Amino acid sequence: MKRLLTLSLLVSLGGALGIAPAETINGTGIRRPFGYPLDSSDPEARTPRILYHGGPIQLGSVPVYIIYYGTFPSITTSIVNDFFTSIGGSPQYNVNTTYFNGQGAHIQNAISFSTSSHIYNDNYSLGKSFNSNTVQTVVKNAIQGGHLPADATGIYFVVTATDVTIPGFCNSFCAYHANSSAIVTGLDIKYSLIPDPTQACAGCDGNVANYGQNITPNGDLGGDEMTDSIMHELSEAVTDPDGTAWYTRRGAENGDLCNFTYGTIFTAPNGAFANAHLGSRDYLIQEIWENTGAGLCANTLP
Repeated sequence: MKRLLTLSLLVSLGGALGIAPAETINGTGIRRPFGYPLDSSDPEARTPRILYHGGPIQLGSVPVYIIYYGTFPSITTSIVNDFFTSIGGSPQYNVNTTYFNGQGAHIQNAISFSTSSHIYNDNYSLGKSFNSNTVQTVVKNAIQGGHLPADATGIYFVVTATDVTIPGFCNSFCAYHANSSAIVTGLDIKYSLIPDPTQACAGCDGNVANYGQNITPNGDLGGDEMTDSIMHELSEAVTDPDGTAWYTRRGAENGDLCNFTYGTIFTAPNGAFANAHLGSRDYLIQEIWENTGAGLCANTLP
């Protein structure tokens, strides 16, 4: 989830997406745009503690699937595909291994992704305007059509093109993750919505919002911002897939606690700020709240 909106906007968003006016409710975690004010009078906001609530986490090498909904520049899909190819086994994703279930089993620093079998291109099958049910339907159709497997151990990322209208996007949220038993009968399917903002949503991009830049590490604001949102939602989806595992008393998940926090940065070859080098690319991706008791945002473990 993320930051920046009034209670009325959250209530409006809740009506559109089934999200209640709180940090995270029952597995639907929204990444909020830059600048969302936390209540500094609440001790939980000043010194948060992330707690385990007994629910499942995503164990093993977690399969990730992408549904590209609409048309995209090749640079955009290349940035996102390369990110998923490289994030598993990285120091950044390794922070999630500090989370465990009731049996003491920890999340592994491993992602399963294949550009040949884990991607489906949906050419606007449901039009260019999403409502509260569209994301689930997109995932359902991809599975029922045989384009992607039905996999309760994985996460389906619905990446929407810039010309797809989504209520609340940019003003109220940047991305979200959720789960549903209605997509495939008998399976708990985890999914995430990652809209492509291009130049229209500066509040969701760290280079623009945090550092006042007009460039991003790979020269594509849409692809670069989406990897930041993906890091946020992927980390939350593996540590709190059903909204019953790891979150604070206020409902914040491990991505929320470090939203728009990047730690040590460096300058990419094109002059944009970055903080991670994965594969052959530089990225600016947020840190994740590490669960060793230190109470820190981190992009690597000691």
